[in-house]
Amino acid sequence: AIFGLLSLAAVGPGRWGNLGRGLVLTVLLRRWLRCLFRWPSRVLRWENRPLEASVEGLHRRFVELYLPDAEKGEGAEYAVLGAQKSLQLAGQRLAFWDVGPKDASDAVLVCNGLGARVMTWAPLLTALRSAEPSWAKRRLIIFDYRGQFDSMPLQGEISVERSAEDASKLADHLKLKKCTLLCWSTGVQVGLQLALDRPDLVKAMVLIQGTTGEAMKALLQPICQVPGVPSLLDLGLRLAPRLLQKHRQMMHGLLCRHSSAFERLASCLLWFFGSDLIAAAGVRYTQDMLQSEEHFLNYCRYALALGHHKIFSRLPEIKVPALVVTGTPDFITPARCSYDMAVQLGGPTNLVDDFGGSHYYIYEDPQKLAIEMAQFLQQSAPVKA
Repeated sequence: AIFGLLSLAAVGPGRWGNLGRGLVLTVLLRRWLRCLFRWPSRVLRWENRPLEASVEGLHRRFVELYLPDAEKGEGAEYAVLGAQKSLQLAGQRLAFWDVGPKDASDAVLVCNGLGARVMTWAPLLTALRSAEPSWAKRRLIIFDYRGQFDSMPLQGEISVERSAEDASKLADHLKLKKCTLLCWSTGVQVGLQLALDRPDLVKAMVLIQGTTGEAMKALLQPICQVPGVPSLLDLGLRLAPRLLQKHRQMMHGLLCRHSSAFERLASCLLWFFGSDLIAAAGVRYTQDMLQSEEHFLNYCRYALALGHHKIFSRLPEIKVPALVVTGTPDFITPARCSYDMAVQLGGPTNLVDDFGGSHYYIYEDPQKLAIEMAQFLQQSAPVKA
């Protein structure tokens, strides 16, 4: 709230206006310098190799960390896809990855952001290997939501509750008795629902930049809910598949044919997120979102489902330890949601608010996030010797 008020003051006169402008310029300058000096890719090293700021580089790092024996002849992304497994749930294919030691005392179940791929976690997973030496002893499970990527074609409805149920059935299939949830953005709502549905399964949660349900009441509204905005966002998501129907294929083809040019353009436009990894990831995210008419329709349906998911009043029922992470200037899932979440949760909760963190904190400052996670996990979900 303080950051938001000072940002608004930046357009006004006087001392408060100067203070607000100084604050905004400081944050923006920091983010520009980080991109200019290739941060954080050049410091995210594995076996003394920096992380390449590209889609292939992110996949390659995941291979280096978890699939060292995979066949890489056709590229790292091919190797990652080759390690994918699937589960049939009443006709619905659920694609997932199960990596790390299968006999691990702690399993980490990842609830991803909407439209995010496995490569999204490569920066944070690299940082965790340095921050927590025992991280390599944890089992890692990542799944694609139904209707997304290889969890297609869609069978049944799309809802947060259904995704939590899918995660629960996946855990049963893998014979997990207990697990730690690692959730980001959309995944926070899925993780919270899973913790409510399966308190016997979840032993700790890391909740990174999500909402407490009814996401349209928070999206792009950093200080407070703005009357009319949730309805406009809802209407836009309903109309988007129809409006883009004639141009989607052309846009997707253009993005794929000129990926390098769009990545260079994105690096000039998206520097304010403060990470040199955002440009390549952002272009790929858009390509994925538009890859087919069905995929884009499911994407919009899932976003709508986030807006209709009501969970806030039930958060006190969740008693497991939680680490809630946010960034003060996050305008996608505003920090106020994480503050509400931390207050409302019924178990021991740690709140981390980074004054300079954007919504893509896992790309922006994975080292700082890894340190916070390592301390939390050592207390709440330690790896047994």
